[in-house]
Amino acid sequence: MANRIYFANQQVAFKPNGGAADTWTAAHGVQSVAVTTTFNLEQAFELGQLTIYENIEGVPDIEITSSKVLDGYPLLYHLSTSSSQTTSPTLAGRSNASCLVALGIWPDTDNNADGAPSTQMEASGMFCSSIGYNFPLEDNFSEDITLVGNNKGWEVSTDNAGALGCTTPGWGFDTASGAFDGTDVPAATGAFTLPGDVAAVSVGGINRRENLAINATDAANAGGVDYTYLPTQIPGVSASGWPGANAHLQSITVSTDLGREELFELGTRQPYARIVTFPVEVTCDIECLSISGDQINAFADGCAGTDPCTGVQDNLVAEKIRIATCEGTRIYIGTQNKLASINYGGGDAGGGNVTITYSYSTFNDFNVLHPRDPHTDATGWWDDRGTYLGA
Repeated sequence: MANRIYFANQQVAFKPNGGAADTWTAAHGVQSVAVTTTFNLEQAFELGQLTIYENIEGVPDIEITSSKVLDGYPLLYHLSTSSSQTTSPTLAGRSNASCLVALGIWPDTDNNADGAPSTQMEASGMFCSSIGYNFPLEDNFSEDITLVGNNKGWEVSTDNAGALGCTTPGWGFDTASGAFDGTDVPAATGAFTLPGDVAAVSVGGINRRENLAINATDAANAGGVDYTYLPTQIPGVSASGWPGANAHLQSITVSTDLGREELFELGTRQPYARIVTFPVEVTCDIECLSISGDQINAFADGCAGTDPCTGVQDNLVAEKIRIATCEGTRIYIGTQNKLASINYGGGDAGGGNVTITYSYSTFNDFNVLHPRDPHTDATGWWDDRGTYLGA
């Protein structure tokens, strides 16, 4: 029995919805997990009395948020979308996949999650609702996801004689045994090696600023799907998307919110589907330490040009963005990224440096690949990654 729950005696695991009983995968590198349950109530009143007539219960909403470091182990996004409903590594291809999420709790006298948990929460039919990747200057590279669903149950155990509410959730619990034995560390080697000047960097291990895969050879970067490709509008970035010596990158974030909509039908209370409401905006913020200002012109009538109708051309051009890390994460958000805003700040009298954040926006393009994606087709996707990463 646990007197408390802290990082060493809880574990998060994922299983494809409808998967076999032995397909739980414990997530490595998890930094946090939070579960929010909302019971949606609708009030009905009647003439003749002030007291509420009935407080009608609707479908409960379950939201699970979690974050992990990028360390060479499978991404949370991939663990939650590895079912047979995933048809490709694109945003649309993963949009219909759902999963089961287990949160196991062990006695706080244990050093690690090993063997059967003393109690376990299991959430069924969970869909990925938002995904974000963070590449900061002074911290670990990380991933954040949010999963949404309508069903959550606590398994009856010695620590939990009976959970509040329904005692029969409608599915059989499958215990996600503890996967860590106290010797688990990020893998020192991986299933692939990177080309060029980052070949010596091991795939495994928590990635930080030095592990952003940037090719120092401009020509090679242009065609290398295993390297980061950034907008050429940013000062210091070459025409081949290579961040050169004057780019001074400080942080990159890539994120999207899928805005899932519940579809209902007569005869049942729960939704029969939770669909992604396309179009979906994808954003990328790139922060740089400035040495020459933002170098972006903005004119009301655009730039002087040769357009036969207006005589001007737009201020902006569409840009290509791809993020690559040494541990294997590849994020490609297409070639239609437009600069939505620029924030120039800092450099105040207190001694701070000027930084500029370039915020890009696109829609529906969000391909995320990793060599350790647990999906059965992942090896083929990785081998053909140039198709999905804008080669």
